[in-house]
Amino acid sequence: MPNKTIYVAEDDLPLFEQALELGDNLSATIAKALRMYVEAERAKREGFEEITVRVGHHGHRRFKRFRGYRLARWVTTTADERRMEIFSVFKTRGGRFAVHRKKSPNWALWADPENWPDEFTRRQGGRWRECAGWRHDVWPSVEATLEVYETLEELRHHVPPELFELVKEASNEPPLEELDI
Repeated sequence: MPNKTIYVAEDDLPLFEQALELGDNLSATIAKALRMYVEAERAKREGFEEITVRVGHHGHRRFKRFRGYRLARWVTTTADERRMEIFSVFKTRGGRFAVHRKKSPNWALWADPENWPDEFTRRQGGRWRECAGWRHDVWPSVEATLEVYETLEELRHHVPPELFELVKEASNEPPLEELDI
């Protein structure tokens, strides 16, 4: 097996010692770090970014991360206009389509107390006041999901038709175009 000598700056010695404590051996740890670095740099040069999205609802949220680039974003409101849906569609490094879907209150509508449900408020002396019986489930919460589809055709049935057309058009473009300007 070939040997390689690595010279380490004295300031970096504590880092190498920590790596030794965390890993089985320094050689395997360095090789793993180099693989991760090479993968990240290749993806970046191909136009892929590290995407991190938040998913979950009612305070039970977590993050999901992948490499990709955004093809399109679409914002729409529900029929009663109380909620908004925000779709972001990404092309992943693996060639799939990731849809981050966020449902949240339509804050423009909720900013006006006239639009608040009766059980949330009541008018007292010309001012809006919180009802004694206020319930958390009356106020709309934010919820978000991440779904991954293998093909454009599979994606078609899970997003609004207008968004699908934008995604279809954008998916034919390369993620990165180098310009010599």
